[in-house]
Amino acid sequence: MKLKIGSGSSSRLDGRSAAGKGCLTLFFLVFLLMGSAFTIIIIGEAVRETAVWFWPEVDCTVISSGVEETGDDEDPYAPVVVFEYRIDGRNYESHKVVRGSSTSSSYDKARTPSDRYPPGSRATCRVNPDIPGDAVLERRLPWIALVVFLPLIFVAVGGGGIYAAWKRDPGSGTPAQTESISQRARLGSGLSRKIALAMGLLFTAVGGSLSVFLLILPAAGLVSAVSWVEHPATIRASTLRSWSTDDGTSYRADVLYEYTVEGRTWISNRRDFSPMSSGGYAGAKAVVDMHQAGNSTTCFVDPGNPSRSVLDRGFRPQYLIGLFPLAFLLAGLGLTAHSFRSRLQSVPEISEQAHHAEIYAAQLDLKPDAGPVAKIVGMGIFAAVWNGIISIFVWQAVQGIRRGDPEWALTIFLIPFVLVGLALIGGVFYTILASFNPRPRLTISPGAPRLGTRLRAEWSFRGQVKRIHHLRIVLEGHEKATYRRGTDTHTDREAFISLDLVDTSSEWEIARGSADVEIPEDTMHSFNATNNAVVWSLHLQGEIARWPDVSETFDMEVLPLARERLLPR
Repeated sequence: MKLKIGSGSSSRLDGRSAAGKGCLTLFFLVFLLMGSAFTIIIIGEAVRETAVWFWPEVDCTVISSGVEETGDDEDPYAPVVVFEYRIDGRNYESHKVVRGSSTSSSYDKARTPSDRYPPGSRATCRVNPDIPGDAVLERRLPWIALVVFLPLIFVAVGGGGIYAAWKRDPGSGTPAQTESISQRARLGSGLSRKIALAMGLLFTAVGGSLSVFLLILPAAGLVSAVSWVEHPATIRASTLRSWSTDDGTSYRADVLYEYTVEGRTWISNRRDFSPMSSGGYAGAKAVVDMHQAGNSTTCFVDPGNPSRSVLDRGFRPQYLIGLFPLAFLLAGLGLTAHSFRSRLQSVPEISEQAHHAEIYAAQLDLKPDAGPVAKIVGMGIFAAVWNGIISIFVWQAVQGIRRGDPEWALTIFLIPFVLVGLALIGGVFYTILASFNPRPRLTISPGAPRLGTRLRAEWSFRGQVKRIHHLRIVLEGHEKATYRRGTDTHTDREAFISLDLVDTSSEWEIARGSADVEIPEDTMHSFNATNNAVVWSLHLQGEIARWPDVSETFDMEVLPLARERLLPR
C-alpha cells in the first residue's frame, strides 16, 4: 500500500514538473524564435550589402544630380543622381547612389552625393551581374552586421532557458540542500566568468558606441565650430515635421537656410550639433516661429569646407545627455576587468602561504577594502547606471504628459524605480559626507597570524576623533561562494565565527588602544579560489551622532596551523 501511494505521488510530482517545464519552454521559445528571426534578417541584409563589393565595375556618365523631398517628415530628403552606362551594346539608366534607402533627415547628407557627382562628370558604377538594370555608384560596408549581437542575446536567453528547464541535475536524486557551499561553487566553475565577460563586453560596446554618437561627435563639432566664420544667411523654409512612433508623435523643426561663400550658394538645415533633434511639439513650434521663411539670419561656416555650416554653435543643456552612456561604458569596463581578474585567481599553494608567513611575521598596517574615493566613484557609477536607464522611460512618460496624452500605467510603474534612483543619489551624498569622517588606522601583529595563535590589534584615528561616541571592532571569518543554479548566478556568504575585540564608549579608549584575541584552531584559514573563498576581516564601526558613521572593513590573512601542531602528540 505504501508503495502504491509513493508511486502515485511520484507520478503527480513528475506531471507537475513536466507541466512546469512545458510552460517554461513556451516562455523561452518566444525569445528564441524572435531572436532567431531578427538574426536571420540582419545576417541576410549584411550578406546582400557585402555582395555589392563583388559586382563588376562599369564606366558611367552622370546626367543630373540634386536633392529631392521624399514627402516623409522623418527622413524628408534624398539624393538623386541619374547616370547612364552601357553593357553588351545596350544603354541602361539608374539613379541609385547606394543599395537600399539613402533618405535622411539631414539636407547636408543628401546633398553630398550630388556634390561628388556633378552633371556631365564621369564615374564608375557597380552593376548587378544578374540584373543589368540594377546599378549603384557607391558601396557601403555592412555595418548592420555589428548589431547582430542584440538579437543573439534573445537567442541565448531563449536557448539557455529551454536547456536549463529540461537539463537533469547532475547526480539527480540527491537534494541540492545536501551540497556544501563550496561544492555548489565548483559546479558553476567558469560559467559565471564567461557570462560576466559577455555582459561586460556588451555594456562596453553599447556604452562606447553611444558615447561616440551622443558625446564625442557633438563635442568635436562644438570645438571645431569655435573657429568657423560668421556669414549672412536667408531662411528658405521653416517646417514643423511630425511622425508617429511607438510612444506617440515626435516633432522636429526643419529650418532650411542658404548662404553664399565665394560666389557659390549653399543650402543646409543643420541648426546645431545635437543628435537628439526630435522632441515635443512646443519646443519644435517655437523654433519654427523664430525662423520664418524669408527672414535674414546668420550662420557659421567652416572656412576650410564651405559646405559645412551651423545656425547655433553655442552650448545647450541638451548636450549633457551624452554623459549617460559613460555610465554604461564604465560599468562594462569594470565588469570586463573583474572577469579577467577572477580568471587569474587560483588556489594558493603551501609554498605561497609559507612565503606570506615569512613576509608578514611582524606588524602590518591594514588598509580598508575600499578608500573614500573608490566608494564615491562606485556609488556614483551605480547611481548613474540606474538613473540613466530609468531616465529613458521617465523621459517618455514626461513627453506623454507634455503632449496631453499621459501614459498613466507607465508613470505608476516607474514610481518605485524613481524612488530607488533618488535613494541612490542620496547614497552618493551620504558617501561624500562620510569621506570627511575621522580616518582609522589599524595595525595587527603578527601580520599574518596562524590558526590557534593570539592576534593583537592596535587602532588610532586621524581627524576629529571626539565626534565618535561609540567604537566596536569585530574579527569575523566567513565563507563566500559563487555558483549557478539553472540560469541564475548566486553568491552565498556564511559567517562561521565572530569575535569582539573592543566594544567601548570611553573617549580615551576610542582615540587609541589595543586588544588581543585568540584565533580558534578548529576554524578555517584564508582561502581564495575562482568561485569560493574563506575571508577573514576586521570590521570597525564608529558611531557619530547626526552624521554618517565611520564604517570600514580591513581584510587580513590567516594562515593554517603550524606544521608541528598538525603532528600527533
